[in-house]
Amino acid sequence: MYENIEYYNNKTYDNLTEKAYDILEEMIITLQLKPGKTYSETELSTMIGIGRTPVREAIKKLEGTHMLEIIPRSGIYISPIRLEECYLQIEVRTILEKLVATRAAKFSTPVEREEFLKLAKKYEESTLNEDALASVRIDSEFNHFATDCARNIFAKSALMPLQPLARRLYFSQYHTNKKLIHEINKSHINTMKAIASGDENLVIKVVDELIHNVKTLTTANSSNYHSIF
Repeated sequence: MYENIEYYNNKTYDNLTEKAYDILEEMIITLQLKPGKTYSETELSTMIGIGRTPVREAIKKLEGTHMLEIIPRSGIYISPIRLEECYLQIEVRTILEKLVATRAAKFSTPVEREEFLKLAKKYEESTLNEDALASVRIDSEFNHFATDCARNIFAKSALMPLQPLARRLYFSQYHTNKKLIHEINKSHINTMKAIASGDENLVIKVVDELIHNVKTLTTANSSNYHSIF
């Protein structure tokens, strides 16, 4: 059984497929499902304690993140961390992140703005504690919340599959490149606060900073390609 299953047992889901997706996504991002290794559907179902049908549906959805491949008659192959894919998704995210963040700043309600500030505080705490798992969970929560607040279903469906790929690279380097990870965390926190302020120009500025730091993390790993894949 996945050692962090309790976190997901305490969350409310409409169906088991959503729960299976969240757990498996986290297991891939945190490298508990090893890049380059192949797992069977039955293995994954046993690991997370959820039946094969919802696991199968979750796997199909996860294939869209490019973090796994479904290989007929072989199993579920966990894709290596490929820097070229990280570069390509950053190109698209550069456009979509600004769109989502500025729309969230514009259309968020007062209650939602308070939630962004709460997320910023949680991220500050996880950064102070150097808690990689908490950081990726808060980032995921922020991504989902921001796309909801942007109130554009097309931007949400385009952006959401891109972000797990970036979180896996981020997690893999969390304790290796601490200075840059701290800068990325600070950029995330600034983005949350900027959205809460409703200042669209400030949002564009801090998102540019965030994307720059993410690009730097990707570039920094070019010379260590084989050590992280």
